[in-house]
Amino acid sequence: MTSCVRFWRWRRNPLRRGTDRAEAAAVAVAGVLALLGAPAAGVATGLGVAGSAERAVPGLHQVAAVVVHRTPAPTAVFGVDNNGQRVSAQVRWSTPDGAAHTGQALVKPGLAAGAHTSVWLDARGALRPNPPDSSQAQVRAVIYGTAAATATGGAVGCGWLFARSGFDRRRAARLDREWALVGPVWRRHRA
Repeated sequence: MTSCVRFWRWRRNPLRRGTDRAEAAAVAVAGVLALLGAPAAGVATGLGVAGSAERAVPGLHQVAAVVVHRTPAPTAVFGVDNNGQRVSAQVRWSTPDGAAHTGQALVKPGLAAGAHTSVWLDARGALRPNPPDSSQAQVRAVIYGTAAATATGGAVGCGWLFARSGFDRRRAARLDREWALVGPVWRRHRA
């Protein structure tokens, strides 16, 4: 039969050591950090990622382009047609001053040569990836926020384990010092 004393770290006890009081404080700090810090880190990261998606690249604008070569047909992924799939293709577009440019861009699959599509350019006229739409930005924010909360909780847990091992080492060293004083006397009386 086992006996479990709950909240032993916070009870008054004349045998409670300084390391027990320090461990009680460390448990309280770790609990607060795990319960409040991890969700706060997740929310802050998620909001930061969502905000950065809105201002991804300043001066980004969409222009009309023409596909130079036929793009591959769409493929099914796990038996489901992937409507959001994009393939890399060579495209041609013109700048407002009339200069023609070509480059590689992600376009819908199955487009014939000469098909019209749109590409994104930055302020200097260089091709840029399509900016994420609002649902992609929300998914990315949730993923990064969850990862940040998990990492914060893991860091708190690792910190607690590190602190606890330090308390245990200190208690063991103190026991060894005390046993070095008492052990020889106890052995003499026992023999």
